[in-house]
Amino acid sequence: MIQPERIHKMKTGTRNSGTHVVYWMQAAQRVENNHALAFAIELANQKQVGLIVAMVLMPAYPSANTRHYRFMIEGLSYLKSQLQGLGALFHVAYGEATDVVATVTEDACALVMDDVMGAELGHLKKEVVGHVTCDAYYIETNVIVPVKHAYLKEAYAAYAIRNALNRKLDAFAIPFQTTPVARPIPNTHHEIFREDWAVNEILKTHYGHLEILNGPVTVIGGEDQANILLKAFVETHLTSYGEASNNPGLDATSKLSAYLHFGMISPITILEAVRKANVPSGAFVEQLFVRRELAYNYVRYNPNYKKDLFQVLPDWAIQQLKSHGKDVRPYVYSPSEIESAQTHDPYWNAAQKEMVKSGFMHNTMRMYWGKKIIEWTPSYEAAFDLMIYLNDKYLLDGRDPNGYAGIAWCFGKHDRPFSERPIFGKIRYMNDKGLKRKYDMESYIKRVEALGGQDDTLSSG
Repeated sequence: MIQPERIHKMKTGTRNSGTHVVYWMQAAQRVENNHALAFAIELANQKQVGLIVAMVLMPAYPSANTRHYRFMIEGLSYLKSQLQGLGALFHVAYGEATDVVATVTEDACALVMDDVMGAELGHLKKEVVGHVTCDAYYIETNVIVPVKHAYLKEAYAAYAIRNALNRKLDAFAIPFQTTPVARPIPNTHHEIFREDWAVNEILKTHYGHLEILNGPVTVIGGEDQANILLKAFVETHLTSYGEASNNPGLDATSKLSAYLHFGMISPITILEAVRKANVPSGAFVEQLFVRRELAYNYVRYNPNYKKDLFQVLPDWAIQQLKSHGKDVRPYVYSPSEIESAQTHDPYWNAAQKEMVKSGFMHNTMRMYWGKKIIEWTPSYEAAFDLMIYLNDKYLLDGRDPNGYAGIAWCFGKHDRPFSERPIFGKIRYMNDKGLKRKYDMESYIKRVEALGGQDDTLSSG
């Protein structure tokens, strides 16, 4: 039974009968601990009809490129086999979501969708719902505690939401087994995805018009790959996460953020594995649960999360930026110089190269990366816009609440005042000396250099 707080009815249709239920899978590309899938199966079994799980490969999702599509497509084969095992028909189609979902729901008695999060996705799902005539629901499955149930307004900082989240953790962090579909649909629907299609063939056929971003393969998309990575992290890095994860030279983070972004693994699955390890894991759970769900709270309640810097910051940070807006920058770089990692700072350049080449950036370096863009850009608004552009373009976990909250944090969001200094005022400051003093930065630079795969975006000089 899915917790009712996760279920949101978006539309009561003009008809409630049909031959099947449709689950439009987009933000939760998995089977394990997928509340939207489980709800769709429950609904289908109650109505004694079959289930079609529809996945739409859209021509040009905002800010997406071949790196993002490759990661997503890599998971389709495993996903198809798992859904077939449950008796669901996996229908993969290329096209605009509104058209595809409208077509597949023509004879449906209900439409189920996963998390509505972010401006583009929220607008798209409202548009889709407007074109269907059956009941429509969305189910919150990519957070542990449903956002509005966790906190009724935008939280000022982690301390404001932590206790509320922790009180509700055990009531919602409940793993479950998904029951099969009672009446499977014969595999007669047209599907563009076949087992013999190579990822490169799909990319070439449908996404040749997009910017190509490849680089060295450091991770492979898919629910099965996410679970392999989770197991390895728990066995090798969980016990030392609290002290090692901040050190860029050690590479001791979980690398699960991209899988969480695409919904290839549930935070409940991760939390269950961490709990079963029975080792101290408070630092990791703080990031997985409190900080991540604080980011979802931010994006849900603040519509300006990537549009207007001065509409997302606390008053004290706004005052500091306005007081120091005309401070002289010691270095000023153009957006192209920043994107191609042509600065005087070898640590920052390594972080930018890691992002461009691999689609990842170490957690500590993300903070340093953002702080320096603020310092090297003529205005705070330009820095904010540039950070969002680079984050969304290159990172596999870009276009995500965590990334947007992290960018805003660089300007004082969810943080507190510190000692005053030029450009930043009382907003937290970071410098290369601090990195060198605390961490093994030479090992980090060597690790990034070892990635190879020179990208055209990077300077060859």
